[in-house]
Amino acid sequence: MKVAVVGAGLSGLSSIKECLTAGFEVEAFEALPHIGGQWAYCDPDPETGEVYSSIYQGVLLNSCRDSSTFSDFPLDPARYPVYFNHKLFLQYIHEFADFWDLKRHIQLNTKVLKCEQLEDGRWKVQRQTKGEEPVENIYDALFACNGRNTYAYTPHFPGKDTFEGQWLHSHYYRTPGPFTGKRVTIIGLGSSAVDIACELAPHAEVHLITRRGGWIIPRFALGKPVEAYDSRLAATVLPTGLTAWAQLFLMNMAQGKHPPELKPNHGIMANAPTVRGEFLERVNVGQIKVHRAGVSTITPTSVTLSTGDTIDSDVIISSTGYTIDFPYLPPNILSLPEKDTTSNPEYKTIDLLHLVKPVHHPNLFIIGLVETAGPAIPVIEAQTRWSVGVLTDKVKLPSQDKQIAEIRKFQAFQREKFVHSDRHASCVMYMSYIDSMLSPLGANPTFGRMLGYSLKNPFRGLSLLNAVYMKIPASAQWRLFGDGKCTDWAAESVLRVTKKLRKEFVAKGFEEMNGKSSGVVNAETTGDTSGHTVENGNA
Repeated sequence: MKVAVVGAGLSGLSSIKECLTAGFEVEAFEALPHIGGQWAYCDPDPETGEVYSSIYQGVLLNSCRDSSTFSDFPLDPARYPVYFNHKLFLQYIHEFADFWDLKRHIQLNTKVLKCEQLEDGRWKVQRQTKGEEPVENIYDALFACNGRNTYAYTPHFPGKDTFEGQWLHSHYYRTPGPFTGKRVTIIGLGSSAVDIACELAPHAEVHLITRRGGWIIPRFALGKPVEAYDSRLAATVLPTGLTAWAQLFLMNMAQGKHPPELKPNHGIMANAPTVRGEFLERVNVGQIKVHRAGVSTITPTSVTLSTGDTIDSDVIISSTGYTIDFPYLPPNILSLPEKDTTSNPEYKTIDLLHLVKPVHHPNLFIIGLVETAGPAIPVIEAQTRWSVGVLTDKVKLPSQDKQIAEIRKFQAFQREKFVHSDRHASCVMYMSYIDSMLSPLGANPTFGRMLGYSLKNPFRGLSLLNAVYMKIPASAQWRLFGDGKCTDWAAESVLRVTKKLRKEFVAKGFEEMNGKSSGVVNAETTGDTSGHTVENGNA
């Protein structure tokens, strides 16, 4: 089977790797001159001002080291702190790509212009490498992996065009220096809004506007990564209400209660919380002024709120998200032709099976759209493993009518559980979603499977059961069983038997999964202590 992959960020690299593991022929196309997608930091073009990456210099991962990895490629605790910056994460991405020899399958500086599905279900893909003429090829399957943070979105505000100061989307923000001494108004309360507000607070007068408020959580609570309290037991066994109450109690203990202008009306699990521990402190000491209101109008020098208050502003930063778009795919690819008229027309939906597969377009998989209160990589990896399972017939799809019914059922669940907004049209419950994607492959670590393992290996098995259900949800838990398993290595990774994962287990696990030499060599003979050593030295 010949597969085309569009994009070489996290979603694209995971798709390439899983397709190669299945024995497919893979060609990937990346419009940029490098891999890494959004995680490859770049400054705006000095001539056009355009920039692809949304990463600013101060970005830290919101998820911790032990949960943020590919399930078959661990992070080395000796080289990576519990939370780390975008530069280290990009380094990890390159190590992953080098270890699995993915880069030779990627054509850089190559933009996909158009994808057209043929009558036999295959895809005609037109691409153009920079400086060359367009080329067309036919593929049996197509993975669309350009993600959700490509096209910055700014709502229409009355009077926006009259503003005499600087207006930018958070996508273009890089450092606090240019805003020193200015009056800055930030619209929104997502991760970028909160990060930028905290970065600017020591240097500028900062105002932040939010309509709904939101939950802000720290990276650490009571000395542990906050994810230590979001275990499999809490996510899948305990009642949702009890888990939400416990999480809110813990957050209040760790950082105090939210002030009224921030505290939302929805529960802590009805929205993906924003991670930035210092934000509440800066609000409480007056360095950041929060306004619970909407934007009414923009004047040449100020922002008028729905409350009637006015904020004098030199700079307005719109942290208002992104438009999800795939310009190279058929139009309306995210929508079913027959919309459900019984649902709220104001509540946007994404009509994809498991938020991945368009019902009426066989062999097309859209990877990386999911919004969740958890790390991106395990979710992306679950999507790609499921998609490859569909192509290899290991995952059996129901009829189109049943797929549509399943989509509608999931959307009803979303309306019940999450805040109604465009952003939350792609929101899922982290652990449950991954389990549901990998269940057809037998790869979710159910209690029954864990108990069966414990009966065969009593002491180790009980320790592993405790680690999987009570500790930080390590991504390697989804390699313990089923298709693509590497049980011994995955158990070693989950248990963290040593401070640094032992290379013999890494090697054994990779060989068990793929039936090939892992390329792992003895660090003592090479002098390499990276934990990701390979024969060609590229990791």
